[in-house]
This record gives sequence, C-alpha cells and structure tokens, in this order.
Amino acid sequence: MGQDNVKCPKCGSSYNRMYLMGKQGNADVCPLCGAEMQTEEEHPDWITWWYYGHKSDNGKTASLRDEPIDLNEHGDKFFLIKEFKAPPRDSSGSSEKAKEILRTYVPGAFAEPKEAPKVSCPYCFSSEVQIVPKKFSLLTGFATNQFQRVCLRCKRKF
Repeated sequence: MGQDNVKCPKCGSSYNRMYLMGKQGNADVCPLCGAEMQTEEEHPDWITWWYYGHKSDNGKTASLRDEPIDLNEHGDKFFLIKEFKAPPRDSSGSSEKAKEILRTYVPGAFAEPKEAPKVSCPYCFSSEVQIVPKKFSLLTGFATNQFQRVCLRCKRKF
C-alpha cells in the first residue's frame, strides 16, 4: 500500500509511479510508447477510514470510523489522527483488517494492553507476596514513605 501504479491505455504496460519518477522525472508518459498514463488503484474496492483521537486524554482513547466526523461540530471532542484506505467491514461487521493496516501507520493503535509483571519471592519463588509499609528508619527513627515486599509463604522480606 502507498505505492500507486500507473497503466498505459495504449500498450497496456503498467509501472510503479515512483519508479517512473526516478527514471524519467515524470510519471505522465509511458516510457514504452509515449502515451499518457492512467492511475491504476491497487485495491479499488477499499474504502477510506478515519482514525480519531479524543481530546480529553490527548488521543490515548481513539476510535476508528468508516464515515467522517464533522470536526466543525465535534472539534472540541475529537481530532483526526490518520485518514487511510483499507478494506470495508467484513460480513460479521468486524474492522480487524482496517485496524491491521492502521498499525502500519500508527504502531500503537488498538494494541493489546501489556500485562503487568508478576512479582515472586526470590527465595521460595512463591507469587503470594504482600506489600507493607516500613514503620520507621533505623537511621533517623522517623517514619518513612518506603515499602517492603513480604512473602506470605516463607515470611521473608525483600
């Protein structure tokens, strides 16, 4: 995607537009017969999708739509992140293919949340761990804002 092809209506040859731009400086003339070139879409059945971010959380929450939002009316709530071409919804109404293509432009779009790391005791490898506050510091004798982990199985602090 992103590389559009051009086709010569006279001889039927097809070229990548960027290739012609590099070779002859323009993509309007066929290098084989000299006729005017026509743009050929790679996926003519694809539609335009709009990926919007919510202004309330600086785009961390976003939505993918197959119809545009009127930003003149809803511009205080949404902003456009990316407009792109992708396949329409499938028969079940899913837009997974569009989301997959969107991730090529915006890598973090609709990503699965990362799982929190599991804490385990370094002595007995138990995952039954509790966090408790330190009561006071031995150095100063005052209360601290620090915490310790205590294994509920072997009762060791770490």
